[in-house]
Amino acid sequence: MSKADELAAKLKQTRLASADQAIDTWPGQVYELYQRIETWLQPLTEVGLVLRRNPTHVIEICPIRGTYRYAIDQLVISGNAHSLTFDPVARFTADGEGRVEIHSQPKEFALLRTVDEHGETHWWLQTIEQATVQLDAVALTESDLLLAVQQGLAL
Repeated sequence: MSKADELAAKLKQTRLASADQAIDTWPGQVYELYQRIETWLQPLTEVGLVLRRNPTHVIEICPIRGTYRYAIDQLVISGNAHSLTFDPVARFTADGEGRVEIHSQPKEFALLRTVDEHGETHWWLQTIEQATVQLDAVALTESDLLLAVQQGLAL
């Protein structure tokens, strides 16, 4: 085996270990997001909004990193005879470090996770149009999330 082959093997192992660590930490990052959302929605839960977590399993296929299977919860928000489902669909995305889709009747949204140069996580809210044209994402704030909840639950 040449030195280049040895280095290639080490690089491959390092990349796989890094990807495994990314998958291992993904549910915790999503649950931190859910906790923030639950805090923001606290006044609404006090008057009848229902929040629950549904366990689910994801099979994520990444051509570069391989196939990953993992358990992760969805967050479901119900009220006013409508519901929103926060579905963590992918840790590995072309546009960030993770994606949580928000399914509702009138509109579809996505939360995109990015990590800055200091290692801090940032979540971005993006509207997904029916023609698969995606509008620019905005930083996730309490008011933006509440607007999405308002639209999704027809409040």
